[in-house]
Amino acid sequence: MVHRTYAGLGAPEAAARDFEALRPYVRALWGLQAAVGYFTRDGSALDIALDSLQTAAFHFTRRPHFYGPRDPLADAADLRERAVVAGAFESLRPYAVKLRMLQGRCRPFGRDWQAINVALQGLETTAFHFTQVAQFYGARSDSAGPTRPPEAPAP
Repeated sequence: MVHRTYAGLGAPEAAARDFEALRPYVRALWGLQAAVGYFTRDGSALDIALDSLQTAAFHFTRRPHFYGPRDPLADAADLRERAVVAGAFESLRPYAVKLRMLQGRCRPFGRDWQAINVALQGLETTAFHFTQVAQFYGARSDSAGPTRPPEAPAP
């Protein structure tokens, strides 16, 4: 058995750099929200992903509004068309991967790991709202049970 040391995300300043690297994905979510409307069902679903990331950022940085005021992308996808939805959430896959990489630096199921899990589950919940695919960003291998083939796009 090998002992592994988990460094976590470090001091709040170091964690702030890690969360700052996620800003392009936050801006993309803001843009999607602007396209569907802030006070609609879809806008509220996008708020889940945004608020869960703000919660995780606060856990590490102690800055309550880490990402500040909304600054959406001008060319966000319009999620009212079903064909665009899967592509929009597929483009956020690197965001899910980066969150998992941050999570990998933390002790499994510890407080820090769970804080990042809040952001991951918020993203999964939002993706499910739009795509109706459970665990949209989850594993696609046989170890995960019956899943869609790796080459198949999300519906």
